[in-house]
Amino acid sequence: MNHSKRLMPMLAGVLALGAGATAPANLWAQPARPPAGQAPRRIPTVREAVTALQSSNPDAVEQALEDLTRIGTPEVVPPLVSLIHGGLSDDMLEKVVDKLGIIGRPEAIDELSSLLRHRRAAVRQHALTALSRIRDPRVRGLLEAGLRDSDSNVRAEAAQALGRTNARPSIELLQRAFERNVPEAAEAIGALGDAAAADRLLESVGRAPLSVLLPGFRRFLDRRDLTDEVKVRIVEQLVARSPTAQIKGFLQEWVAHLLPTDRTRARQRAERAIRQINDAPAAPAAPAAPAGGAR
Repeated sequence: MNHSKRLMPMLAGVLALGAGATAPANLWAQPARPPAGQAPRRIPTVREAVTALQSSNPDAVEQALEDLTRIGTPEVVPPLVSLIHGGLSDDMLEKVVDKLGIIGRPEAIDELSSLLRHRRAAVRQHALTALSRIRDPRVRGLLEAGLRDSDSNVRAEAAQALGRTNARPSIELLQRAFERNVPEAAEAIGALGDAAAADRLLESVGRAPLSVLLPGFRRFLDRRDLTDEVKVRIVEQLVARSPTAQIKGFLQEWVAHLLPTDRTRARQRAERAIRQINDAPAAPAAPAAPAGGAR
């Protein structure tokens, strides 16, 4: 990458911290969970952990990654970025990206956003997951861009990440993505959408497979911020549009998870539908839409 030379001095700077101090020779060989009766392993300093990243011992490098992740301060990010730029195996690259997400520092956003253009879809997917764990206003736009990725797994992760991060301003884009064959967007729509979004998703019953739609409707029904009226309409429309054993099973599962004291109209309507729907085979699934994503 063209900015790797700029980042290498950061690694040297971290290594220079506390010059003169040396890590114990057996520091990295100690087990993470010592046997009973032994003192717990000391968490090293940033300088010590960064030094261990240069080890030829894979176990020492793994332990250094864990230590930097546990430290989690802003200064651990540049050494991990430099490690990425130094060249890593596929598995190790994905692991470092995951650690940047666990650390959750905004200082990692630039590097993670550059990885959204990586040639391997798995790296792009891991980068989206990592970004979704960082609280920063820049993240939503990067997740939305993932909905346009050429790989279906990356688009799926982008949709799910928008749902996990409560990205309500992205609801229109998620709806378009769902209609352009990002089926995982249905669940995010159920987590974020309003009554109008529920009605729009209901229009897909009969056109999209129920297996794709039902996770979204389950999220709608489980939410406490939606009115009982909206939930009643969802139940009624599901039954009217597809009175199948699959819908019956879906309603049975939802009702089974409600508290016995829940006597909402939505529950009563679902229980009535369960009694009315015959246990006939579910209708054939609708054909999948052409591949694509949000535009």
